[in-house]
Amino acid sequence: MSRLRHSGLLLLALLVPRPGVSQGVGGTTVTTLSALNFGSVPKGVATTVLPTAAGAGAWQIQGSKNADVSVTFVLPAVLTNIQALPGSTMPISFGATSARWNRATNNVAGATAFNPIAGTTGKLGPPANPFLYLWIGGTVTPAAATKPGVYTGTIIVTIAYL
Repeated sequence: MSRLRHSGLLLLALLVPRPGVSQGVGGTTVTTLSALNFGSVPKGVATTVLPTAAGAGAWQIQGSKNADVSVTFVLPAVLTNIQALPGSTMPISFGATSARWNRATNNVAGATAFNPIAGTTGKLGPPANPFLYLWIGGTVTPAAATKPGVYTGTIIVTIAYL
């Protein structure tokens, strides 16, 4: 990422595990497809990335065909500036429809909306395509005096068979 040359902008990204990194437990593989990324955000201006937007975070879950699963998230309340003095943070929030899931198809259009704070239940795809896809968006609310820099945080996704 490049440094900003305009004092009225912040450069930030919410990072999740690197895209392409897989973690397998009990025959389930979770692969990060993309990180939630807000891009350049003006100071003092709340900025939202919808779960249907190109900047949304996305995961692919592969597991037991037709299995019911619960989906839960551990979400950050703030992002931390990795370039400024310690303590430089920015609030991030997630709403009732900030996440989506879709069975078997990597297409957010028509996906089921849910509240990532509450989690949800879903179903992995049929035998030929035993996948579940997830997307997440959010809102950052920088103060007018927020220091420029790169702001990061971590989202943890947990999948459990029901």
